[in-house]
Amino acid sequence: MVTHVTLSLITEISSLKSCLIYFEINNNTPPLFEYGRFIRKIDHDYCVNHINSWIKSKSSNKNIKNNNQDYYNNNNKDSKVRKLTSIIYNMIMRKGSNLQEFVLFINSRNYYIDLPKFSIFTIYKPGITNLTSLSIEVYFDLVDDDKRYQNTIEFLSNVSKFCNCIINCEFWISNLSNALTKPFLDIIKLQPLERILIDTYTDNYIEKENVEKVIHALEFRSKTLKQLLFRSLDFQLIDLSFISKLEYLENLEFVQCRGFVLQSLFYNKKFNFKQLKLWHDEDYYYDLLKDYGKKLSNIMVVMLNSFCSKSLLKLSLNIITPDSINAVKLCCPYINSLNIKIFSDQSLDLIIPIICHFNLLKTLKIEIYDGVVNIVNLVEILADHLLFVEYLILDFNIDLSSFQYFIINCKANLKKWIIYIDNNNRKDYLLHVNNYQKIHNSLKILGINKFYNRDFDWTNDELEVIGYLKDQGVDIISSDELDINYLS
Repeated sequence: MVTHVTLSLITEISSLKSCLIYFEINNNTPPLFEYGRFIRKIDHDYCVNHINSWIKSKSSNKNIKNNNQDYYNNNNKDSKVRKLTSIIYNMIMRKGSNLQEFVLFINSRNYYIDLPKFSIFTIYKPGITNLTSLSIEVYFDLVDDDKRYQNTIEFLSNVSKFCNCIINCEFWISNLSNALTKPFLDIIKLQPLERILIDTYTDNYIEKENVEKVIHALEFRSKTLKQLLFRSLDFQLIDLSFISKLEYLENLEFVQCRGFVLQSLFYNKKFNFKQLKLWHDEDYYYDLLKDYGKKLSNIMVVMLNSFCSKSLLKLSLNIITPDSINAVKLCCPYINSLNIKIFSDQSLDLIIPIICHFNLLKTLKIEIYDGVVNIVNLVEILADHLLFVEYLILDFNIDLSSFQYFIINCKANLKKWIIYIDNNNRKDYLLHVNNYQKIHNSLKILGINKFYNRDFDWTNDELEVIGYLKDQGVDIISSDELDINYLS
């Protein structure tokens, strides 16, 4: 061990010295403090990007810019980046950093800078032994024997052997190759995971087979897993019965997934989730709806009856029918947060009133499918029936007359309200909000969603109205500043 540490230290000093000489850096100035040992999170891609930016700024200096060695060609640049990356990792680990989180983002086969040798993470104590969170994003097919990222493969293959307390893991993988499947299986089987996110797209038999292996391995986490999140998966040929064996599961999410509504698992099992998100692959589901109609709607109700219970507090749905909303009403009487996406005008006069009379519902987010839903009708029904909601997010543009109708007729005492602002009538919208506040005196935060108008500045007239709102205790916050994690 001492020999390995000594050799590693000599290599670090040697590499660092050559870089210092090349970039004309004074190494006699001590750091302000020994920051290496305080580092708890490493994002490899951010680290590499900062090194690239630093090298680029140095290479633009007069002595580097005109250097005949032509430093800033890709091969030489990548070599320097790899050296500096290894030096930084070595320094962090040598200083005794108790690393807790590691983020690995691999988005390019040709420009990815490999991790340093795995020994850097293990020869110093505590190294990565106390790692609790691991996030991996890979957007091309990793191959075992490719030298460009052999250290990354080694890291993924060995991390589960040197760690024993990873509780959070995220896999964002475009192609689940054989090179990745074995490390992922080891992590799932050997680590006490409490939360796992899997996002992968499969387009061939081998990848689908690998996805099935990873999903079935989740059964090993029956005593620990509390949050299970799926993104973009196709479950048409994958048995999900293992979910019933996850004894402590509290949060289940399917986002843009397909094939999970037709599984027999949901017919004879009752779950006790606290959070549930059923966000179907929309095009796929509505194609099925054309063919199966009422039968598919009934299956959705059966699924909700299985997944929803008195313990459920937070629910997200993008398949909304009167039957499904009635199922929610009957099965989860204590729900306090609801996020829905509406794809049709049909039965809005039935659906919205039911939702508005959930007497414990405090957070409501409504999204719509553009060009399909009659917004005027939706807003008026909402205004006529909304009673108990305190945090309201309307994720679509509302014309001024409909907005005025809502202001006049809404009986709910909103505390947080997120809206879109029409660039042409901003002052009028603000004046209506000001009138609402004069009557209700409940609003604390008005979130202005600038998604389509990020560069606008308030006019003096608008700032005057904003001043009136602030005098009444309302903070105006733009969407890019607003923390709306409770909506996801």
